[in-house]
Amino acid sequence: MSEQKKVQAEFQQVYAAESDAVFRFCLLRTSDHDMALDLTQDTFMRFWDTLCKDKKIKNCRAFLFAVARNLIIDWYRKKKAVSLESMLIEGSEDKNELLTSSAGIEIEAEAKYLVRQINALDETYRDAVYLRCVEGLKPKEIAKIIGESANVVSVRINRGLRILREQMHYDDK
Repeated sequence: MSEQKKVQAEFQQVYAAESDAVFRFCLLRTSDHDMALDLTQDTFMRFWDTLCKDKKIKNCRAFLFAVARNLIIDWYRKKKAVSLESMLIEGSEDKNELLTSSAGIEIEAEAKYLVRQINALDETYRDAVYLRCVEGLKPKEIAKIIGESANVVSVRINRGLRILREQMHYDDK
């Protein structure tokens, strides 16, 4: 197998596994469906460029989220985002048709509420909590994405979750 075909196969495998998660991350941060698609595309273009330059990527998922995070930061520097609240009110065109049952509607409402609560967290905790709880990344992976130590990330996750529990009135008392 030629080197180009290996790169192409790796790209396709990673894209299939991670594109939805990167898109959700971008959508949560920008509240703009089209911009999230653009940022996701840019993220994977940079991933492709890196693979073509024959650079080794130890953790593709962490690499993708770090690139997406940096692109989002650049985007915010250039333009203000539409609020998450307006996105939730307008709804999404690609809603899952299976969410028509009352249980599905409740789950969707709870998910929207949770997204609003995560978005309301201080920026210090927001990315760490999102990446851990929604995307299922480990603290070491998150540390690579946000440029902090794994211990700092663990503390931010724990404190962020404590704040979320307080905001959502899920006290352990």
